Amino acid sequence: MPVVIVEMWAGRTVEQKRALAKAITKAMVEHAGARQEYLHVIIHEIPKENWARAGVLAVDREEKTSADASYTIIGLSHLLLQVKDLKAAEAFYVDLLGFTRREHTTLQDGRPLLALEEGLGLTTYHPDSDPGAGNVDHIAFRISRLAPLMDRLNKAHCLYDGPVVSTRYGTSVYVRDPDGNRIEFHDR
Repeated sequence: MPVVIVEMWAGRTVEQKRALAKAITKAMVEHAGARQEYLHVIIHEIPKENWARAGVLAVDREEKTSADASYTIIGLSHLLLQVKDLKAAEAFYVDLLGFTRREHTTLQDGRPLLALEEGLGLTTYHPDSDPGAGNVDHIAFRISRLAPLMDRLNKAHCLYDGPVVSTRYGTSVYVRDPDGNRIEFHDR
């Protein structure tokens, strides 16, 4: 019976703790050979006034929350792949390869979306898209704090590809890299 104990500052939402427990479980199954049904994840939340580093209470070392504070790119969140036939793609990725369906939904532009647990999204080509432009709609990265990145992008005069939007991934901003690839950054 493996037990993973996480000790962290209080203040995370239930949704964040749910995602953390799921990610820890997945990592333990994948990297430690643990069986999911026997794995326990225990989260201890400790108030900042009860946690000190180098003799200073965490409550006395509040990190900056202004737009000039640092941020961290947490990692690849998902990739949205455009396909000609969504049903055929679903049969290939889910039925043949064994990917896991997370949800069927609709994108903001009206296209159908199949989101898979493994971080792959499948949708059809946008009606206005250039067929020779490739299959990747966008690549998304999760970021710890979006405001400092947006401040950095603004100072560099980097234009957003569409408006800043609120999605199930939190607040998202899209930009284009030098080759025109669409990159999303989101904070949840």
